[in-house]
Amino acid sequence: MNGSGRPPLTGITVVELDDGVAQYAGMLLAGLGADVIKVEPPGGSRARRASPFRAGVDDGEHSLPFRHYNAAKRSVVLDPGADADRAALESLVRAADILLDGLGPGGAAAIGLDDATLEALAPGLVHVVVTPFGLTGPWRDHLASDVVSMSLGGVTGQTGYDGVGDEPGRPITPVGHQARHFGGVLAAIYAVAALREPRSAGVRTLDVALHDSIAVSTEIPVSMWEFGGQEVFRHTGRHAAAVLHNPEWQFRCADGGYLCALTLYLNDRRFAAILDWFDTTGFPHDLHAERFVAEADRVANLREIVDAIARFCALHDSEDLFHEAQRRALPWARVQPVADVAADPQLQAREFFTPVEQSDGSTAAQPGLPWRGMPTVFSHPTSSHPTRRVRAPRLGEDTAEVLATFLGAGPLAPEGAARDAVAGD
Repeated sequence: MNGSGRPPLTGITVVELDDGVAQYAGMLLAGLGADVIKVEPPGGSRARRASPFRAGVDDGEHSLPFRHYNAAKRSVVLDPGADADRAALESLVRAADILLDGLGPGGAAAIGLDDATLEALAPGLVHVVVTPFGLTGPWRDHLASDVVSMSLGGVTGQTGYDGVGDEPGRPITPVGHQARHFGGVLAAIYAVAALREPRSAGVRTLDVALHDSIAVSTEIPVSMWEFGGQEVFRHTGRHAAAVLHNPEWQFRCADGGYLCALTLYLNDRRFAAILDWFDTTGFPHDLHAERFVAEADRVANLREIVDAIARFCALHDSEDLFHEAQRRALPWARVQPVADVAADPQLQAREFFTPVEQSDGSTAAQPGLPWRGMPTVFSHPTSSHPTRRVRAPRLGEDTAEVLATFLGAGPLAPEGAARDAVAGD
């Protein structure tokens, strides 16, 4: 914290060169107060054409993913192929504390920002390069989508559906650009950590690979294979495991919703809580039998327990089951549709969704930053935190203002002052 009540990265300048792979990192830095200048080519970043679109309009200004991932940034349009624009880009880089680079291996060099040029322009610059596979290795120049990244990183290998009969289990890949989220969070963390280091004489390059980021985020299956040679089985809607457990733990409820009710690890306390719940509601069952007394016996007879839970859930609404399970310290939860997440009372109480005025004058609720305890640009403004534009920028709307500030003027703050504030307590 800088002690002023302002967002902690206030005074830090970030130049973002990206078509989508690094923009989440830029959003996190912008939310923490950094001035993130998104440099776009004529016609705009390809990320502006990412669907879905507000009101179905695909014109570069109505992409909902773009509006989310580029909140609180500024947009400058430059053509690095033109001499004047290339000089302007160099001036922006010279003033930057961080260059956030999602152009791919060699992408920055292709527009005139090779390592030697960066060192001459901006000694001490933190150059954060986010790529699918990193700047080294045999896959360095491979391309990737979210499906490719999640599949190669190990996530798809442990998610999916149980086999049915003689059919093998089938993998699935979670939706929502999860690979870019993994890499974006780590890139933002590394960038802030680098700012706390003394300014180096050269450029500090941080090589963030989505492939690496996913490979360290796959829970135990990778370590089970690496250290024990154990291959995991997929389980429908559940964690993968070295042992195939047929009983499910997602159950249809009376209201048509589903309850995710963990049926593994039924130790004595959890099983007693379930029995008490069943008994106090008058639910008929046979789970007091001797064959369920010991945990090992419950594992052997788990199918009967699962069937009883399924019958019980079918009699009650998923929301009521969730709250009663919480009271009984059972790891059960309602499976919320996306629309219900938007109306989640817990998120609403924490003001997670922020009303943001859009470029057309309308207002829409957008997710803010997932933490509390420090000011952000999504926070309610105070006298020490003046209102700042939170919505994503229209294409090039800040070009004139930014270039008037930076062309030949150097950093907004005295050399090193902003970084020194971050490096301090």
